[in-house]
Amino acid sequence: MLMMKEAHMDSLNTKKTRTTDYQLWVKRSGYLTLTIALTILLLKFSAVLATNSSSVLASFTDASMDLLVSVLNFAVLRYALRPADDNHSFGHGKAEAVMALLQAAFLTGAAVLLLTQAFSRFHQTEVVQQLEFGMGITLLCALLTLTLVMAQRWIIKRTGSLAVKADLLHYRSDLLMNLLVIVALFFASQNLLWVDNLVAILICGYLLYSAYELAKEALQHLLDEQLPEEQLLLIEQALLTQPEVLAVEQLKTRQAGPHIFIQLRLVLKDDLSLLASHSIVDKAEQQLMTLYKQAEVIIHAEPYSESELKHKTVQSRKELVT
Repeated sequence: MLMMKEAHMDSLNTKKTRTTDYQLWVKRSGYLTLTIALTILLLKFSAVLATNSSSVLASFTDASMDLLVSVLNFAVLRYALRPADDNHSFGHGKAEAVMALLQAAFLTGAAVLLLTQAFSRFHQTEVVQQLEFGMGITLLCALLTLTLVMAQRWIIKRTGSLAVKADLLHYRSDLLMNLLVIVALFFASQNLLWVDNLVAILICGYLLYSAYELAKEALQHLLDEQLPEEQLLLIEQALLTQPEVLAVEQLKTRQAGPHIFIQLRLVLKDDLSLLASHSIVDKAEQQLMTLYKQAEVIIHAEPYSESELKHKTVQSRKELVT
């Protein structure tokens, strides 16, 4: 009994440590993103005033949206990272998905406005100037963006934060965007001004695609979509490594922010004692928390004689795949 209590305390301590680690790195990501986003915005604003370029204006508009979204993200993350309370028993993680959905809406609106302007400028003669200055500023912005993207990729691997992932989508697209702007300014220096407008349209297309992907993932979280099939198979295979476990039934999963929620039934042999069954369930919980750092696990021990497996109403996911 003492060993079981110690195992339970170890589980709680591990979970608390992982939660603290998640909060620490997500907050650091927020501070870094705000600092770099503001710097890039000021640099691109100076380039817009100097060049009068459609592609630079499109890039500046995207940077403005990035800064706005980063500020909102930072505020929402402070709420999403709050622990569960009496009114929110499963935590506040879905706030990240709500913010991601709003980001998708912002991106879509900005892209549509830029498309309208880019098409209208095909029929106008606009003077693009100070091209070397514009290219230099854009290159500097690209280097700052690359630094941020590398930091965010590392933080996502460590935390799996949807909000940081949403930011990464923006800034990863900014790398391509900055290169396209440099190309557009080069062609503008050769009096091929239509390339500048074409690049602006390409940037808008990428923004629309990013908005679609972001909204899709946010809705998966908000609508409690099941984890991918390969993840469900991984869960089942991990649990079946215990010889006393005959099958996994009624496996249900969902995700909210960093938290993975898993509930299932373990089919066990009829002759196991309550103490032995409890030990098997504890071990199963530890296995799942090893797979998913922020897992909330509910497991019910089901005797074989009462299970769906005995009555042939289910197959294991492994059998279905093979």
